[in-house]
Amino acid sequence: MSLFNTLWFRDFPITPVHTDFGRRAVWTTHIASVIKQAADLLGYFTCFETGNRTDAVIQTAKRRSWAKIEWEWIQPRFEARVNEIQKLSDASKLDPEALSVYIGYSDIRHHDANLESIQRQWTSSGQLIAFVIQFEIRGRTRHFTQLRTYAFRGGEFRLLRKQEALPWNVKDTRWQLVATAARLEDSGAAELGDGDDE
Repeated sequence: MSLFNTLWFRDFPITPVHTDFGRRAVWTTHIASVIKQAADLLGYFTCFETGNRTDAVIQTAKRRSWAKIEWEWIQPRFEARVNEIQKLSDASKLDPEALSVYIGYSDIRHHDANLESIQRQWTSSGQLIAFVIQFEIRGRTRHFTQLRTYAFRGGEFRLLRKQEALPWNVKDTRWQLVATAARLEDSGAAELGDGDDE
């Protein structure tokens, strides 16, 4: 869990200046990269789109499934279009030793409904770890706010961790420092440009 939360910020695919949140493929690639890096640090293997078309399976050297992972751009509350949680639940019943992980997105206006939907779809007696990236809508684009980590089990869920979803919003980090410096540089350049026009 901590590995995903930490590695989420590594090789982040957008910058404060170039915030192209809306491209689904960018985030699919980023999530796959984070999962691969986490598995590498654990000394395990990552297999994508295997075992009943699971998005990713992390396996030990003996090819035992250590974790099964699904992710989806569409919010969980749209249950007719989202089957990832149900797939994980069914897989957990067959292989209860493997960790089940879901990565999804949630509009902050419908966050409770999304959590209730995950809870409803998770019917396994095992535990589901859910990484939920909250966002707000600005215009027609998602703008990420927080990355929240939940544990679902036995019809209940609890929040395990929450953090900023964007690295430059993490207080007292070099990411924030670099973003602040870039903004100051941009505003200074704009001021100089205004002076040159006189």
